Amino acid sequence: MKINSSPLAAAFAVAIVLATAGASAATVAKDPSSGELRAPTAAEAQALSQPAAGARTSGGAVQPRGLLTGKVNPQPVQHADGSVEHELDESTLSFSVATRNSDGSISQACVTGPDAAAAAMKAPAKSSKKGHSHALK
Repeated sequence: MKINSSPLAAAFAVAIVLATAGASAATVAKDPSSGELRAPTAAEAQALSQPAAGARTSGGAVQPRGLLTGKVNPQPVQHADGSVEHELDESTLSFSVATRNSDGSISQACVTGPDAAAAAMKAPAKSSKKGHSHALK
C-alpha cells in the first residue's frame, strides 16, 4: 500500500495500524527509502524503548543531550548582537498522546517531555470527555 503525504492519509494509516495492532499503544516507523509507515523492526523497537542516550554523571543521573549536535548538557551561547542561542534537548519535545477511556472513547493530550508522555500513557482510564488538552511536565 502506497501512502501519500497528506495529513488525512497519515491519520488514516495510523488508524489502520492502531486498529490492527489491538494494543493500547502503537509505534510506527517511516521507511527511509519508500516513505511508507510500517511497524518498526526489532532493532528499531529496542532502540525506541531505551532511555534517552544522555551521558551519565558519577551519581548515575542522565544528563541532557542536545537534539541537533548531540552535545552533552548544551549551554546557551550569547552572540555579539545580544541574542542568545540554546540547543534544545529531549525534555523540550512535544508528544501527542491518545488513550482509550473506560467507555471506549478516545482522549487526546499534548505533553512536554518523554516522562510526561509515559505518565500520560499509564494514567488510569477516564470517562468520556470531549476535547483536547495541553500539559507541561
